[in-house]
Amino acid sequence: MKQLTILICAIFLSAGLFAQEVDMLSKRGEPILPEQGELALGIDAMPILGYFGDLFNGFNGGNNANFGFINGLYNANNIYVKYYLEDKVAVRGVLRIGHENWIDREFVTQDQDIPDPLVQVTDVNTFNSTNIGIGGDYLMYRGKGRVQGYFGGGAFINYNSWKDSYTYGNPITTQFSSPTWWDFAAGAEVSGGERILEQYNNNAFGVTARGVIGVEYFFAPKISIGGEMGLGIMFMQDGGYQTVERWTGTDIEVETTKVANDSFIGVDNFTSASCFIMFHF
Repeated sequence: MKQLTILICAIFLSAGLFAQEVDMLSKRGEPILPEQGELALGIDAMPILGYFGDLFNGFNGGNNANFGFINGLYNANNIYVKYYLEDKVAVRGVLRIGHENWIDREFVTQDQDIPDPLVQVTDVNTFNSTNIGIGGDYLMYRGKGRVQGYFGGGAFINYNSWKDSYTYGNPITTQFSSPTWWDFAAGAEVSGGERILEQYNNNAFGVTARGVIGVEYFFAPKISIGGEMGLGIMFMQDGGYQTVERWTGTDIEVETTKVANDSFIGVDNFTSASCFIMFHF
């Protein structure tokens, strides 16, 4: 399968070698290379190459030709758009804005002097997460014919966080100091005098500054296949807190504990991209 994918990639890269070109125009007179003022949208080429590779082995690989985000370019799930300031100069922007919120409700037996399993209350876990990424590159092109190399650099900022909140139908009281509640992590009804009310984690706030070098081959007018490598410096930091409630033996105590911050800094090829396809318009 890997050999077939490489073969398909080679076919794409060589498809235009035998086409007649005059001043980088197609046989129908269409400009092959992008021009000043044009936009470009990038997608991951591997699903498409894998799909065509499967044509040779009866689709045993299970690939499909769906559009996908470019793998390895900054982070996953980023929209990738390029704008040509000049014929040989472009700016590239990447953006991700993600937010999700879900609520898990579970029934537990209500605390009573004489427990009745048919009388229940509801415990609720509310979870939300946010993923934001934004960045840009300045790229300069040079090359002959359909092969266009480029180099440049830029920066990317990302922020990821999540928060869990819990409410319980059975409160902690003097009478019921070890109430019945739903342990959402274990997925079971338990009893105990200490439980989580809220936990928050700033998974990562990161900054990446890097230089890139890559190449694109225009196998059709305004459509190219390419790849790039990047070398840069990355800094990330995370942290958070957790709030619990507990029975002390005489009263209810609510305590918030800060989670120790972790950090990372390094220099590496953090942002290399796999094979991609660019559509210019």
